[in-house]
Amino acid sequence: MNHSVPPAPTTCPRPDFPPETMARRKPTFQFPKTLLQPARRWIAKSTDQGWLPGTPLERQIVICGFPRSGTTLLQLLLESCTRNLGCFGKERRALEIASAGRRSHAIVLTKRPKDIFLIPEIANWHRKNGSQALFILMHRDPRAVLTSKHFSSPRQYYLSCSDWRFFHQHWEWSGYRSDVLSISYEMLTSSPATVQNQINHFAGLEADCSFLDFKARVPRNFDLRALNGLRQTETSRISSWNAPEHAQRITQIYHELPDLPDILTNMGYQQPSAMRSAG
Repeated sequence: MNHSVPPAPTTCPRPDFPPETMARRKPTFQFPKTLLQPARRWIAKSTDQGWLPGTPLERQIVICGFPRSGTTLLQLLLESCTRNLGCFGKERRALEIASAGRRSHAIVLTKRPKDIFLIPEIANWHRKNGSQALFILMHRDPRAVLTSKHFSSPRQYYLSCSDWRFFHQHWEWSGYRSDVLSISYEMLTSSPATVQNQINHFAGLEADCSFLDFKARVPRNFDLRALNGLRQTETSRISSWNAPEHAQRITQIYHELPDLPDILTNMGYQQPSAMRSAG
């Protein structure tokens, strides 16, 4: 099945932003990190200009998209299987790393689903500073995303339908960009070698090993909590949303997202025959 991004017209206006309490487009104050940021930005800029020793930043690969869509899995695969890639082992803001991150690699990788709300700002920062940003947008069957749970709140579903819609709007709007590669969770788990080749070609990366062999090379400092356990890439969770335990939640999702059948079709997903008949 082809899970692809429908092209958006370049004249389409930028979607509204979610409430800041959800989107968190601006970082909150953290002591002493926030106080040190001006000095870190100066050091990073001086390194990029060749005024200080270090490796100037040339390219940033930004993983973003829907939460619970495989962003952490993809980050783990790339960090485990790619040569000469600056990595962080956890979620980091793309703009923060671009402007103030330690300069140890010419190419760096960051992952933060909510950076999907900042794609133009991230791209513009790199354009102004003589470097490049490339974005990998992860997506997944909406029903799987909306029936997924997170280690931080294991007893409740992670994403609301209203919040999911904001991600969907910005995902659609960003799909036309030439600096964007769209990858589905389903493709990543069913054909990891194919996805690895696509990403390496798109981002100019060099493989150190196959995605299929990542478990032997997991970085020690990688935060695995969001994965709910380390396992080989496999497809058993693709249809996990269809389990009986989620039946009430699925009914709620179709009620709160009445246009979901059309969304599923446009995203390349099928719906159960019962739902099609009811529609």
